[in-house]
Amino acid sequence: MKTVYVVVDRLINDPNDWELHLASMLHGYVEATNTQNVCIEEVEDLAGIKKLFSTGKITNEDIFVFPNAWTTMTIYVKHWSENYQIPVKMIGFWTRGCYINQDPEYRPLNDRNWRKVHERASFRCLDESYFISEFHKEQFRIYVSKFVLPERLNILPFPLDYLNMELSAYKGNYYKQNTMIFPWHKYTALHEQIMYDFIRVYNDINIIFAQEREPLTRFQLMTQISKAKVAFLPYSHPNIGKEIYECLLLDTIPLVPDIEGFRHLVPEEFRYTPEWTENIFNYSKYAPDLTSKIKELTYEYDSYKPLIKETQEYLYENFFDSEKIIQQIFGIDKRI
Repeated sequence: MKTVYVVVDRLINDPNDWELHLASMLHGYVEATNTQNVCIEEVEDLAGIKKLFSTGKITNEDIFVFPNAWTTMTIYVKHWSENYQIPVKMIGFWTRGCYINQDPEYRPLNDRNWRKVHERASFRCLDESYFISEFHKEQFRIYVSKFVLPERLNILPFPLDYLNMELSAYKGNYYKQNTMIFPWHKYTALHEQIMYDFIRVYNDINIIFAQEREPLTRFQLMTQISKAKVAFLPYSHPNIGKEIYECLLLDTIPLVPDIEGFRHLVPEEFRYTPEWTENIFNYSKYAPDLTSKIKELTYEYDSYKPLIKETQEYLYENFFDSEKIIQQIFGIDKRI
């Protein structure tokens, strides 16, 4: 019996992060295909993992999957694998890290060297590291892995297709309104200034701070997004695009800055010049450009429906389909 251990670290993941859905997705695949002699276990207790090694419950047929490779758990598992001489396979997904220069949480203004050492150690523990795009992979190579073990750097779609089923419950239930939503529960003073200026400018477009008073439940937030025609997402750094994909699945246009790391995810029509929202002085200068773009997307929403659908399908096929990771974990050869 081969066991696939999905190691989750709740210290570095929020309850709605995709990483916490991987084990259930693999369970679903095993049950749907009636796959024999494979067991899926979600684990988060380090002491429990050590006991599995020490008691011989883990064999060299087993696989450890780290949905968030930034965790320190990779190092412990590798250590026990070597100490108990049980060479398990270890694979991990990289969603964020110090290799993204603009990331305010993972790449703070202080010393980055220890963060690079941490990520490099995790990378060297893994047999394979997965990145969602060439951009993320190359940034990691430049800042972290350098020229060491390049064969372990891989581009692979991340298994976010569970969102299709989850969000299908919202589609078609709500009438699309002339509404633009800011869906984040945290916002800066600059975001607030921009949003209140939108309220001043627009007479017939409703502007919503989705979580202005108190954090919404996921159901409430997805309901709000599903009613809006446009979601304003003024990112300061690239990410894997989960929020973008959620908006598209709810037939809402994600308006994002035209920065490297998003151009492969979002068509030009759904991007704006990042300079427009860099600071309040730039916004004051370029506000007519940004507000005109929002008007265009809102008033001409119906004409953008085909592009929304096309982008949905493109993201699923190229970035958010679980088929590739299932092939990796279960050793499926599609040529058979």
